[in-house]
Amino acid sequence: MAMIPRVSMWSVLCIAVVLVGCDDSSTTSPSESDTYVKVVYDGKPLANVQVLLKQTADGAPLARAITNERGFAYVSELPSPEPQDYIVAMESISDGGWMLNPSAMKKLGDSLRLKPFSESPHQTIELPRRAVQSLTSNH
Repeated sequence: MAMIPRVSMWSVLCIAVVLVGCDDSSTTSPSESDTYVKVVYDGKPLANVQVLLKQTADGAPLARAITNERGFAYVSELPSPEPQDYIVAMESISDGGWMLNPSAMKKLGDSLRLKPFSESPHQTIELPRRAVQSLTSNH
């Protein structure tokens, strides 16, 4: 008979540990899906673009992310506090038959800016015409 209360006590303890481990407070911390930049060119997502977020045009990146096949660059680590806005620099990192046009990107200069992600966690960059150039001669 003494065995039944002991088993029940261990069962209750295990259930309590599982329930505490299932606390949803971890969902309040930012995850990859909470903040992103979507890069679009000619109405289509652009993959393999490294997005660098800076405070000044010649400053070191505060955060960086690479776009996936759907054009999303998930920003997982942001400075705290965030700047009033981010100056964006971008680099193509793939040899997928295209590259970001250096002269078009230079024209964008520090005019390409994003709001703090605390204000707007999902942002889109639509690249202008001729921002992407083909690496093949037949295009």
